Amino acid sequence: MLFPARLGSGDRAAQGMIYDLSLGGLRIKLAEPFEAGSAITLRLAGMIDFHVEAAWEQNNVLGLKFRETPERIASIFAGLLPEACLAA
Repeated sequence: MLFPARLGSGDRAAQGMIYDLSLGGLRIKLAEPFEAGSAITLRLAGMIDFHVEAAWEQNNVLGLKFRETPERIASIFAGLLPEACLAA
């Protein structure tokens, strides 16, 4: 699955594509490196913001951990993702 997203931290911003997503976190491929920061905002669908923290970075891929409750993440994703993605 590829899903576009935007990261922001202070005055730094980057566009990327999410390719692995769970209730705990995600992996995002960026066009340029984005260092781990304590206050990172992830924006999905151009309007939904999540507070995340960088767990790791390697070759322009950033592992992010959600700082939101799994219940909130699940309720938001239910409105964003196709039903086939949610059935497991």
